[in-house]
Amino acid sequence: MAKRKNDAAVLAGERQAGRWAAAAGLGSLVATVASVVVGNAASAGTGLSAGPTGSGGEDDDRLRALVDFHEHVGLMAASTALRALSLLLMVVVGLYVIRLVRTRDARQVQPWLPALTWAAPIVLCAMLAVGFVASADVASTLTGDGAATAERAKQLVDDSVGLAVADVGGVLLRVPMAFWVAFLAIAAMRVGLLTRFLGYWGVAAGVCLVLLAGSGDALLVGWIGSVGVLASGYWPGGRPAAWDSTRPEPIEAI
Repeated sequence: MAKRKNDAAVLAGERQAGRWAAAAGLGSLVATVASVVVGNAASAGTGLSAGPTGSGGEDDDRLRALVDFHEHVGLMAASTALRALSLLLMVVVGLYVIRLVRTRDARQVQPWLPALTWAAPIVLCAMLAVGFVASADVASTLTGDGAATAERAKQLVDDSVGLAVADVGGVLLRVPMAFWVAFLAIAAMRVGLLTRFLGYWGVAAGVCLVLLAGSGDALLVGWIGSVGVLASGYWPGGRPAAWDSTRPEPIEAI
């Protein structure tokens, strides 16, 4: 009887924390979509014509992007902030899932997983900030003194240490983010918190984060949003049994 009461208390605590996790998961999804919308609005174009100042192709695109950035720096700041908010909200979801997995089978939580849950998104936020500041500096220099040409834009970008750090850091950080989401999904699937579909969705998000950046980002935020829906207590056909038990309830052996 005492064990049943203790289990009931644990599940009640999980449901209460689940409200915050649900808000974080759905908030991360909304923030990502808003970031894309605001970013697209900022880069809708300035009407700049390459003409004699451009050399065509990628160089002209870079020139237009920097001019747009300078003219709509407020929108770009908002887009970057929304993207960072989305990443930070993923931390809340990740820690919540780790808590649930540990309760059901602590052996499924790799020792490095909780630290990675904090570190990877937060460091990626730092790279976003570095990239924004560096882009703002380059765009201001380009449009301030001298001719705003494609060749000069390329030179300024190539000479920017901040942009190099942000680009390299952003690419490298996709690897720990990929490990994080993939191993978190596998652990949750093994104890029965996720269906095989949602578990493999998380694994696919991790793989695509490394191999297909755009698709990986979309899969990741979609997966986080789905976990948020689960945490809220709603799911088509009902949630897996492990959500109402403190023991592993794998749907199928894996």
